[in-house]
Formats: sequence, C-alpha cells, structure tokens
Amino acid sequence: MKRLIALLISCLFLQHIAFAQTPINDTHWQLKWEDQFNSFDNTKWAKAYYGTHGEEPQLYLEQSIWIDNSNLVIQVNNNKDTCPTPAPEPGYLLACNPCKSGKTYSYTSGWIETTYDYTTQYGYIEARIKLPWRRENGKSWGFFPAFWTFVAVNNGANVAEIDIFEVFGGQYKSPNTINTCIHRCYDCNNGDQSRSHTFENFDYRDWHTYAIEWNSDRLIWYLDGKAIRTTCNHLIIDPIRIILNLAVQAEKKYLPPTSPPWQEYMYVDYVKVHQLKCDKNTVVTNISNFDTYNYAVKKSISLDGATTIPEGKNIFLRAADFIELKPGFSVDTGRELYLDVTPCTGPDIVCVDYLTDQTITTNTTVTGCEILNIKDVDILNSATVGITAGEKVIIKPGFTAKAGTNVKVKIEP
Repeated sequence: MKRLIALLISCLFLQHIAFAQTPINDTHWQLKWEDQFNSFDNTKWAKAYYGTHGEEPQLYLEQSIWIDNSNLVIQVNNNKDTCPTPAPEPGYLLACNPCKSGKTYSYTSGWIETTYDYTTQYGYIEARIKLPWRRENGKSWGFFPAFWTFVAVNNGANVAEIDIFEVFGGQYKSPNTINTCIHRCYDCNNGDQSRSHTFENFDYRDWHTYAIEWNSDRLIWYLDGKAIRTTCNHLIIDPIRIILNLAVQAEKKYLPPTSPPWQEYMYVDYVKVHQLKCDKNTVVTNISNFDTYNYAVKKSISLDGATTIPEGKNIFLRAADFIELKPGFSVDTGRELYLDVTPCTGPDIVCVDYLTDQTITTNTTVTGCEILNIKDVDILNSATVGITAGEKVIIKPGFTAKAGTNVKVKIEP
C-alpha cells in the first residue's frame, strides 16, 4: 500500500509537522561558526562594561561573566555598584547603553553580544542554556534572562529585535514558561509580536536548546528541536548581532530582595550558527540516489514515478522557486518526505564563509561562497593553496604565507 506524505512548509501548517528541519536531521544546513566556550573568545564576543538597558535595575559588568567547565557563566547578584563619573562608553554595544554617572545600582549582572565579524544575516541560530529561577514566600523573583538578536547596523531597514526566548521570572509560579517576540519598531502599531509559551514536563532550570530559523519570509522558533511558533512576513532583514544577558525585571513588585546577599546564574553550553547550502542555479528533475544527492537549496525540483523514497528514510528537499510532484510520484508507507520552498542566497542575502585558526601544510583548495573571511591562517611547507569566492576574499590579521608557498586567489561568481 502506498501513501503520500509530502510535507510542504507554510505558516498555517508548520505546527503539525511530524519532524523538524533543524541541522541535526536536515543536511541542507552547514555550520558557519560555533562557540563551545572552552575559553572566552574576544574575537566573537564583546562584554558590556558598566552598561544598562532601558529601565532595568541592574548594572552590567565584565566581571559578572566567566568560563567554567566549558560553560559561559553569567552571574546576577545583589551587590551594589556605582557607575563611574563620567560613565564609560559601551563601545560596540548598540543595544546596551552607558550607565548613569554616579548612580548606584542595586544589582549587577552580565551581557555579551557578537562582534562585527560575527554578525549574521539569516540562518539557524541555536544555544543550549540553563536558567535561574527562585520563588520564596509566595513571590517569584524577577529574573529576566534572554537569548536574542538586535540589528547590527544603524541605517538598517528597521530597528529590529528577535527574542529567541526571554523569561519574565517574576510573573510565573513555576519555571515552565518562556516568551518569544519580535520588535519591528518600538513606537508603532503592530511593531511588537509577543507570545507566551507554557509547557508540561518542562523546567528551564534544566538544560534545553533554544533556536530560530530565520529567512526573509518567515521565522520559526524551536525548543529542544521542536517547532513552537512561526511568523511570516516579519520584515526583519538586516544583519544582526546575537545577545545573551541576564537582567532583572524593572517592575517594583518583581524585584528580588536587596539583602541578605545572594547570587544566581545563567549557563550557556554552546552557541551555533548554521546557514543553508545554496545551489540556486540547479534544476532537479527526479533523484536517482538520495545517498549521493547534493543536499543544497536548488532552483526547483520536479519528481515523478522515477523517484523512490528509500525505506525507513525521512527525506528533506528544499528549493527556492518551486517543488513539483508530478503524476506517478508516491511515498511508500513508513517513509516521509519533507518539502520546503525557501529563499536562498540572492540580492538581499549575502553568504559569508570563514576560514579561521588553520595551519595548512599541503596543497589544497579553499572555496567560499560570496564572501570568504580568512583570519589566523598559516601556510607552510611550500604548499600551493587555491582560494576562491564569489565576490570577495577578505584577508584579516593573523594570515601568513611562508617563503616558498604559493597562494592563488580567484573570484568566480
């Protein structure tokens, strides 16, 4: 008996799909960069230095962030601290403001965000995180941790924010509720789209993965690899910075006690950023072997009875223009096919690759997409290295090619 299970992604339909399109099971994704927090990488992250945000009552300090047991640790406590006079500038941190000169803050905590070299435009962004929560004498303390993004440039299409999650700890009696949100502007109608999510058998004091898939058409939020929300036509298109911080809610009724001394922690195991592999000029007509198929976003895909889904397989296919299922095509019972018409690299998307922290000692070829960044790369042993990218190759500090080596750079759209 044959049964067609062709799952085509759409905003109305997504919540009912049986399996997710995350990088763990969809090989269209390629890892662009990750941080396992074995040490603090200043090339990837900037720490807030005497920073504040809105009306929140905490002061962000560098010493509130450190690495322990391959985890990023952000501490919040009720140690008072005073903003210097004059207040230090926050540097690159556009979303984190300088503290108020001479003001004493009742709490201190930490904030990090990606540097300019690690801005992201579209992709799959994921982190594994453990969060704090306290409730005493019938009151939940207002811990306000967040994993979010903010526009990386001052002249973008809008002042846009994506909250992969945020937690309003003071508002809930149990640590089983998170919030997802986008802000397209902060002073307009329908600029904010916030949603609360409460789950059974979920406790954010335990380790969980939180993620978004983001392209020019839609946003999909994931919790532990399962889609929990979809938003289309979100209008967030500019490159972004990734932010991790642990705040305190500003509302007086949610403020934690100022004495006796206490401290709580937000832990981050890793941050990973994936982007789709794009083969945008290829038209596929049937697939003879799924083991050797190049899983990248094609221009279009058409399938008829000549294509057979392998036994026991869940197959993912993606195309930018369309996917067509012609007469005669079917999927046998027990096999599943996931189809996604999704944007890929185009005029409004720049694909960026990185070659970092490498020692090359033999002849090799390095191929990037539109932009290839090369940093902290040593070429040794008279190696011949060919470097190709679609638009530009950017050589950054730390690149060396020893005498006798041969480096050939080619731009090939």
